[in-house]
Amino acid sequence: MRRHTEKGGENLRTERRHYERLEVQSGAFASLSPQFAIIGQIVNVSQGGLAFRYVASAPRSPETHRLNIVLTDGSFCIEKLNFRSVWDIPTPREFACGLITYRHCGVEWGRLDSAQRADLAYFMKCYTTDSSHEAFFASIH
Repeated sequence: MRRHTEKGGENLRTERRHYERLEVQSGAFASLSPQFAIIGQIVNVSQGGLAFRYVASAPRSPETHRLNIVLTDGSFCIEKLNFRSVWDIPTPREFACGLITYRHCGVEWGRLDSAQRADLAYFMKCYTTDSSHEAFFASIH
C-alpha cells in the first residue's frame, strides 16, 4: 500500500492497489458477458484488474461474471476473464452528456488460467500508453 500526501505531510488517502495501473490506448473495450449488455472503454489495466467507463442505459445484471477485452479493429480479444466488481460509480455531472449517464467501474481479476494471464500480459505490453514500464514487464516474467 502507498500513502498519498500533500505538502506538509497531510495524509490524503491510502492507495490500496497492489499493482501498477497502466493507461490503455484508445480503442480498447471491456464487455460483460453472457449477454454483452454492457460495453465500455477501458481506462487502465493492471495485473490485479481494470477500470472502464460505460453508458448506463440499464441496470447491470448481477449475473455478469465474465469480462472480455476487445479492440475496435478486431486485432485482439481475450474472452471469459473471471472478475468481481470492486466499485461501480456514476461519473461526475460535468462529464455527463445531456441525458446520457456514464458510470465508471473497477474490477478485480478472479481465477485466470495461464493462457489468459499470458494474453493479459501481452495486452498490457502492447496496448498501454506508458512507454516507461520495461521494469514492470521484466518483473512479471
